[in-house]
Amino acid sequence: MVVLCPYPRDRAPSQRLKYEQYFPDWEAQGWSVDVRPFWDEEAWRGLYRGGVVNKAAAFVRGLRRRRADLRAALAADLVYLHLEAVPVGPPTLERRLTGAGVPLVYDVDDMIHLPHASSANPFMRWLRAPSKVPELLSLADEAVVCTQVLADFAERYTERVTNISSTIDTDVYRPRPHRATTDGVVLGWSGSHSTSPYLHLLDDVLRELQASDGVRVRVIGDASFSIPGVDVEALPWRRETEVEDLSEIDIGLYPLPHEEWVLGKSGLKALQYMGLAIPPVVERVGTNLEIVASGENGFLADSKEEWLRHLRALIRDPGLRARLGAAARETVEARYSVRATRATYRGVLERALARGGGSDPVPAR
Repeated sequence: MVVLCPYPRDRAPSQRLKYEQYFPDWEAQGWSVDVRPFWDEEAWRGLYRGGVVNKAAAFVRGLRRRRADLRAALAADLVYLHLEAVPVGPPTLERRLTGAGVPLVYDVDDMIHLPHASSANPFMRWLRAPSKVPELLSLADEAVVCTQVLADFAERYTERVTNISSTIDTDVYRPRPHRATTDGVVLGWSGSHSTSPYLHLLDDVLRELQASDGVRVRVIGDASFSIPGVDVEALPWRRETEVEDLSEIDIGLYPLPHEEWVLGKSGLKALQYMGLAIPPVVERVGTNLEIVASGENGFLADSKEEWLRHLRALIRDPGLRARLGAAARETVEARYSVRATRATYRGVLERALARGGGSDPVPAR
């Protein structure tokens, strides 16, 4: 199996906590997994920072690699495509593969068909072809999405859609003992440079809580993050300490804007907290409504008053943190764990292989 993806292995959360953690299971079933990213390690390190010249050079390197990747993919039994083979332009490479009869699984975990782009790479908004995702869905033998909104969109172009959320490896994410006091409670957030601006939606909330309750604030994934008037511990993301860094959090934060593109998000941050038995407080939007039952395994909020009320309840009641955290862990184990989902993923691969590249797209509705 050849995996065509944007980013190097073990780097991007959209890959690591989506399909990459199933590689051991696939290999145990007899598959060989050949991962071929568009962006190399050097490009990944600078992708969300400045430097147009460096990004252009990295793009050219990616195009050159894709020539060799195409040869490997044409010889493969199956191609697993995440998002797109090349981040701009039409799906030329994908057309070659399906035209040659290579079975294709298409994994899309974001609303990339919308005109939205990272603030670090705004030019991407103008270089993406609006019809690309619909065509890829039509070409694919099997499509994998991560939210019901994406499933509804995908079903306009293909009947072969499987909704698989981002998931947690519960053998790696293990609960730690809960802080039994109200002193030094840590409110935490984990993400990247491209998503850390959404934490600023809680600037006023965090200022008030630090003043009234003396909470600590930990941000993982953007070492330069700061909030005026708030003492923030900002850490870079580190693969080798990711779970350890998250485990120091007592309450997980997941604010989001109420915008259409958010509906493609799988609630990954909430699931990471919950897998560690950390109670989350999340924005009342999108997939969060499916994951979090407010007052049972976390809290939903969509106003400053709600955020303050729910966070203060958790800060001041260690027993509530422990109870909701335990329920959060149970939710992940039952519905959002690798163990609970691996058979579904295997089924997708097996159906695509059996179909042998013979896709019959449905007309767009």
